[in-house]
Amino acid sequence: MKLAEHFVKRLVVLSGALALVLTAFWLPRQDKGRRLRVSPGLWPGAEAIVVAHARGMLPAAEFQFIELPWSSAAMRALGNGAADVAVVTLDAVLRMREAGQDLRVLMVLDESTGADAILAREDIATVKALQGRRVGVDIRGVGAWILMSALEGAGMTMNDVRAVPLTHPEMEQAFADGLVDAVVASEPLAGRLRSNGMRAIFDSRQLPLPVMRVMVASQDACDHAGGQLAALLKAQIEMVPVVRSGSRFSGLELVLRREKTGAAAFYDALKLWTPVDPAANRDLLTGDTPRLGVMAEKLCDQMLRMGLLQARPPDQEWIDPTFLEEVLP
Repeated sequence: MKLAEHFVKRLVVLSGALALVLTAFWLPRQDKGRRLRVSPGLWPGAEAIVVAHARGMLPAAEFQFIELPWSSAAMRALGNGAADVAVVTLDAVLRMREAGQDLRVLMVLDESTGADAILAREDIATVKALQGRRVGVDIRGVGAWILMSALEGAGMTMNDVRAVPLTHPEMEQAFADGLVDAVVASEPLAGRLRSNGMRAIFDSRQLPLPVMRVMVASQDACDHAGGQLAALLKAQIEMVPVVRSGSRFSGLELVLRREKTGAAAFYDALKLWTPVDPAANRDLLTGDTPRLGVMAEKLCDQMLRMGLLQARPPDQEWIDPTFLEEVLP
């Protein structure tokens, strides 16, 4: 009798333990250890968050930075789920939205004021002189829009040039090897190309709409990593003055290694982009009709006309200023 009772008690204990194990296995759990995956790309305006990460303001236990050598790669990383946050241009946002990606613009980082340019051999002085020439361009990046805009302004189309698809890191060697006559490049690569005998024949200041770089996040990150997103925006705001100080700062060597440039050239590159401050961000991202949305509509019309978009992106929310509002006074 006692043996039977002992067996029953053991069975109850084992059943209870099994139930606890199954409950722990089947019940949904919050992955507290998941890091926010950030792909800043290579752009001087994005180096603020890279420096913040290096200084421990964005600790490695919570943030994983994904090094990608050109902006269109950062765009793809967000699109295929390899990254949660990326720094991209506004035209890239339209392309991703057209592809059905559910994303949110959290903040406008800066405006290019000459930092994106078409550079050509010294014997090519104008955009019109690109007729029949080989032009290196990242077809999936902002360079395609810049090139088409420049050609349109000169009464030309892409049929008037020989486009050579190149990623940003390939352009310098392609020019050195004589494979291209011109390229569409961003700083600080554009500065290196100028020092190697190329000259700018068109830059972002001549565009009908500005080149704006924005921080975007997946909807999933917005739903599950709000605290980390707010910390990321706070770090960006705090570190921009440090990066733009024009003097040496802790983390500068990391920036120079990433951008493959020297301190003097980096400081020169800083003069060619303008940060968008918190007050301007409020103006761009908030209100019944956010100004960034109005700009995106105009850009969309142009990209459709040029064939850079095949259809207008779905009419859904894509601007989210709530995380920025959390860190602003």
